[in-house]
Amino acid sequence: MIPASAYKNPHHVMLFFEEKETNYNDTCTAERVSYYENLKKIGKVLLRGDFWNQGRNFVIVYVASDTELEQIIDNDPAVRQNMLELVRAMPF
Repeated sequence: MIPASAYKNPHHVMLFFEEKETNYNDTCTAERVSYYENLKKIGKVLLRGDFWNQGRNFVIVYVASDTELEQIIDNDPAVRQNMLELVRAMPF
């Protein structure tokens, strides 16, 4: 088992999000795509996608610390607008 302290070093985390609201708006979607594309350009996002016909999606991020991870989640436009919620974070 990996000790919890190992996650203080740079590591990957797979984030799972689920829709909170059924009235998902296109503006929020566009902002979210742009947000994660910008993070991808600087090497913070490896992959993102949606689960087929479900109100869920995932993002794999590379972070230097838990603080950075919290900032990425807190700045997600859909999380800020209460349209998505983080349901699971799996470090690896």
